[in-house]
Amino acid sequence: MNSFVENVLCCNKRDDSSDSGDELYDKDAKDLSYIGEAVHKVLGKSYNRLHHSQWNVTSGQIIGAVDDSPRDVWESSADPPQGNDDWLPEKMGALISRTQAFCDVMSLGPPDGLFLEAFKESLQLLYDRSKTTGDEIVVRFMFGNIAGVPVNCDRVIKALTKDIPEDSNLRIWVGAWRRGFSWNHAKLIAVDGVFLHTGGHNLWDRHYLRNNPVHDLSIELRGRVTRDGHRFANEQWSFVQAKQSTLIGSVVDKMPDGMPLAKRTRVTVSEWPKGATTFPPQFVKQLIEKSSHQSLIVDKSKDVK
Repeated sequence: MNSFVENVLCCNKRDDSSDSGDELYDKDAKDLSYIGEAVHKVLGKSYNRLHHSQWNVTSGQIIGAVDDSPRDVWESSADPPQGNDDWLPEKMGALISRTQAFCDVMSLGPPDGLFLEAFKESLQLLYDRSKTTGDEIVVRFMFGNIAGVPVNCDRVIKALTKDIPEDSNLRIWVGAWRRGFSWNHAKLIAVDGVFLHTGGHNLWDRHYLRNNPVHDLSIELRGRVTRDGHRFANEQWSFVQAKQSTLIGSVVDKMPDGMPLAKRTRVTVSEWPKGATTFPPQFVKQLIEKSSHQSLIVDKSKDVK
């Protein structure tokens, strides 16, 4: 079993910096399945330095049924009717709308179509909330800078914030990265360290909401697992900041985001509104302590210190 898990996790190709040489045991790794135990053993031995940043043994509750799209069409060979899966972008937008302090959105590529419209509506609600309370709300979007198809972060952030005034404490960042043939492929929405939506769904209207839609699955969770989603995003934002802060990175930053660039590593980031810092803050649990959602987590004492 361990050799299979090692192949799945690509441990034979790992970066040596991820292994300190000492096997780590997560204190929460109790009552795991035999597959869970095998995964934990490999991670604890070969990726121990990434504990609490890229992997963790955590807890959470699955909310509702699995988000399966296209929905209710498996007994028919015909395409779903128009609007059959409009619930998906609506659900994602509603989740973002719950944000009181900190939200992470990660996907392979930026939202379009109804996904973009749902996200714009949710950001408008966050503007209204921040304007009313005076509290800062941070939203970080992270995408993959696929080779040959770079993300135009400036264009994306303009589309997301169109018609939203700049006179509140809502702060938004859009970032993308590539290193060789690796780029972000995670799909998650993490809100205030409590609500998490993750799985396989991209944010593309034509692929999921139109003719001959892609079949995909995602789930909604609630609990400490969401904080690990934020910390996972932290690592990618740290990479973007580190690369753009170099001399070469500062030169690339002056080029148009959408310009293809024959370079092994490419990072881009845009911020909103004018005057916001170039890079977003890192997620730390102190930023969400005042969120009323925290009462929904019953085992906060077990969270990463």
